[in-house]
Amino acid sequence: MPLPQCVLGIIPFARGVLLPTSVVLTSRFLFMPTLRLFPLLSLVSIVVAAEPTPQAMLPDAAFLKDCVFVCIDIQEPGSRTHMTDAQVPKEWQRMGITAADANAATDYAFDVAFPNAERVVAAVRGLGVPMVFVHWGCRFADGMDLDPAIRNAFIAEHGPDYTKWHHHEGDPGTEPAKFLHIREGEYVIPKSGQDAFNSSNIRNVLVNLGAKHLIMIGGHTGACLGKIAASAKRAGYRLLCIEDATFDARQSTRRRWIDETGYDYVLGTDEFLAWLAKVRR
Repeated sequence: MPLPQCVLGIIPFARGVLLPTSVVLTSRFLFMPTLRLFPLLSLVSIVVAAEPTPQAMLPDAAFLKDCVFVCIDIQEPGSRTHMTDAQVPKEWQRMGITAADANAATDYAFDVAFPNAERVVAAVRGLGVPMVFVHWGCRFADGMDLDPAIRNAFIAEHGPDYTKWHHHEGDPGTEPAKFLHIREGEYVIPKSGQDAFNSSNIRNVLVNLGAKHLIMIGGHTGACLGKIAASAKRAGYRLLCIEDATFDARQSTRRRWIDETGYDYVLGTDEFLAWLAKVRR
């Protein structure tokens, strides 16, 4: 299944709520873990973007002070598979999703994002900064701790038999990827919604760690990663995104969502590793 790491496309919002000027609305879709893919109801995804920031600049060495590494939804990917046009659900087709775009996203994740994520994790771990790995994982069998919008989508798609649902802690495809080589003492945090700031204890962890700066990788750039980053930005954190260690459900939107989210710094893996080598001298 393409990109099993993240559910995207569900961000309910209340009428009458004033949003910042940099708000992107787009029809989205669901990619679910454990080698399954499902059409999405007619839901709308909103990424609330901060004001554009100078992403070409390099942070100074002080960025590594009070810094925490945060990896979002890089979960065990399983085997690489592609869809044919005939396999694209009709609802997806109505939203303009093509097999080619989804398959390109899958290839990018396997060929670029995952190998780069492994390199970044190893390099940051060598700095001795706290390491946080966020993944999907509701605790209750009936999914009562899921974000209500996610749970309602499961009911609409699979019916009330929650044994057919996914995202339970311990399910294949929800645990952090083995290639991340998570160590004892690192922080593995399950979440029950797209924005971990609202569906996990990451906010408490970051405050208790004294974090001010976050190095971020993972996906989806237009869903879980993007929403968590936007919440962190609003909370006052300065953010560095390693852009080629990220992925989205559609390759055509991956970088666009990064640009819209409002990271303080956006670097490629090679650029980031070169910067680390320089500031550590």
